[in-house]
Amino acid sequence: MPNSTKPDTSAIHRVLIDSGADPKLIHPAIEEIRNLSGQNVITAIGAQITEIRSEMHAQITELRSEMQAQITELRAEMQSQITELRAEMQSQITGLRAEMQSQITGLRAEMNTLNKVIWPLISLLFIPMLALAYKILMS
Repeated sequence: MPNSTKPDTSAIHRVLIDSGADPKLIHPAIEEIRNLSGQNVITAIGAQITEIRSEMHAQITELRSEMQAQITELRAEMQSQITELRAEMQSQITGLRAEMQSQITGLRAEMNTLNKVIWPLISLLFIPMLALAYKILMS
C-alpha cells in the first residue's frame, strides 16, 4: 500500500494511539492487520470454492448415475422392442412361407390335372391329323 502523507484516522489508528502504542509501529501494525484480513478473506473464499467444487462434483456424479440408469433403461427397452419385432417378423415370415407352400402345392395339383387332360387330348388330335397327313401324301 502506498504511504500517504495524511494521518490515518481509522478506528484502529485511533485505538492504537489511545492505547499508547509507539507511533512508529502504528502504520506497520495497521498494514499487518490489513494483510491478515486479506489472508482471512482469501482463506474463506478458498474454502467456499472447495465447498462449491465438492457440491458440483457430487451433483455431476449424481447426474452421471441418473444418466447411466436412463441409458440402461433405454437399452433394455430397445432390446425388448427389437426382440418383439423379430418375433413378429419371424411369425409373418412363417405365415408367408406356409401360404406360398400352399399355393405352390395347389399350382402343382392344377398342373398335374392339366397334364392328365392335355396329353390325352393331344393324342386324340394327333391321330386324325396323322390320318389327314397320310391322305394328303397319298393323293
